Amino acid sequence: MDPMIYSQALIFAPILVSVMIYVLNKKWFNYAAFFAQSAVSYLLFRLWQFVLDNGIITFTLGGWTSDIGIEFRIDNLSLIFMTMAVIIWWVVLIYAWEQKKGDFKFLFFLMFLEGCFIAYVQGNDFFTLFVLMEIITIISAILILYKKDGISLRAGLYYLLFNSIGMTLYLFGVALIYLKVGTLNMSIIMDYLASHDFMSAQFSVVKISLACFFVSMCVKAALLPVYEWLPRAHTAAPSHISALLSGLLVKSGVFGLIRVLYVYDAAEIYPLVFYLGFFTAITGIFFAVSQKDIKAILAFHTISQIGLIIMSLAANSHVGNLGAYMHLFNHFLFKSLLFLGAGIIINEYGYRRVTEIHGILKSHPLLSLSMFIGIFSITGAPLFVGFHSKLMIKNAMPNELYVNLFRLVSLGTTVSFVKFSQIFFGEPLKYRKIGKGQQFGVLILAVLCIVFFIVELDIIEPIMSINGNYTQAVANKVNYGKKAMFDNYYMLEYIGYLVTAFFIFKVFVRPKSKFWHALRHFRMKFQDAIVSLLLFLVWVINFL
Repeated sequence: MDPMIYSQALIFAPILVSVMIYVLNKKWFNYAAFFAQSAVSYLLFRLWQFVLDNGIITFTLGGWTSDIGIEFRIDNLSLIFMTMAVIIWWVVLIYAWEQKKGDFKFLFFLMFLEGCFIAYVQGNDFFTLFVLMEIITIISAILILYKKDGISLRAGLYYLLFNSIGMTLYLFGVALIYLKVGTLNMSIIMDYLASHDFMSAQFSVVKISLACFFVSMCVKAALLPVYEWLPRAHTAAPSHISALLSGLLVKSGVFGLIRVLYVYDAAEIYPLVFYLGFFTAITGIFFAVSQKDIKAILAFHTISQIGLIIMSLAANSHVGNLGAYMHLFNHFLFKSLLFLGAGIIINEYGYRRVTEIHGILKSHPLLSLSMFIGIFSITGAPLFVGFHSKLMIKNAMPNELYVNLFRLVSLGTTVSFVKFSQIFFGEPLKYRKIGKGQQFGVLILAVLCIVFFIVELDIIEPIMSINGNYTQAVANKVNYGKKAMFDNYYMLEYIGYLVTAFFIFKVFVRPKSKFWHALRHFRMKFQDAIVSLLLFLVWVINFL
């Protein structure tokens, strides 16, 4: 079958089912969401087979030429994001089904969002990405404020307005690059820019378009200093939506940033990208350590981990790209797991603060085991899935300074999860039965963390070969990673991180400290966030 049919069916299967769910408004028909999800899973499997056998797919809709038509491109990055989408939508459906199975509006927005996201990661022209990002932003805002209480309404509106302003900058970038090149097709623009010195003064319009695209994608990815929307949205949204936001939707900005950097291929910007990633990661850690709310800790750690992914991309190498791709996927698994687990704890116990929750290990050992898999993964422990990607990121660092900054981020991550782990110990305050769907959703992600730890390094070669990025340097790092899994050096290194992190937490993270109190309660007003966004844009333009 024509792969174009698989591609389009992946998009329209969840969208059509969502519309039918909304129009029919019958509880029995809501189960069609699982049918749509099964169809999407099969179609994605067939698309993987075709791309692995034949390489990258590109096609233009409606018979138009690629310079004016809507072009789709399916490569390894697109397939990775589509795989994450299918997995998380399965998990969210299972996790929230007992609570939401009769809510046709929720299922409509959820399934419609899936189709739009799958279309977004296939797009290969700047305007199509703009339209789909706007739709994704609007639906995500609706899901954030779905509870309709004061906190979620404010968070949802903040998210919608701030991201919309970011996308306005993106639209300026669209206009500027079209003015210079005469097309919005990414492949054609890349070829044009490759044949010109667009960083020279006469191509200032192109540089400004790059700055607009770059800053708008930083907003979507919640990088410093335009991150403020993320902790508000994650803490206010229902936990299954927080998992969807943190595990996948915030990475739409990373996807866009990867595409922009690939199209413009400006080596001059990568030092900026690295330090932007580092300061985002370290700032996220400081904010996470200062928090008491368990969802706020996880939310700020999303910022931190996105910063780590950006640091890997900044290496501007095949190994750096591999580390970023791996950590995108691994973070999706363990952070979604942790958010869903936190949601269970909050719903069942009625508390959100780490100081008020005790004894989860005794009261719910299976949930605790699943969450410990997520914690060991996010801190990069050997024998857990996060170790693979963090090792690849470390090996991608081009010099010792970058390696030491990476180690500092890893240590900070461990400190914050030493704090988070307090909830598992002590005597339990309550014993309540967890819903089967919720428990099963968390278990699915825990099992996937284990499975991908086992198979991840073995499936890298065919995946990276799709784009021709499986070089000898990548092969050497993958082989090294396979040996390092059981190397005592890395186990001792991790133990050193744990001991140092525990010492730092006990000595420096004091509950009554004015510094941590001020950091915990720091919130940027909307008007201040807009000013920081504009100053950031000016700074990037001057840097270029």
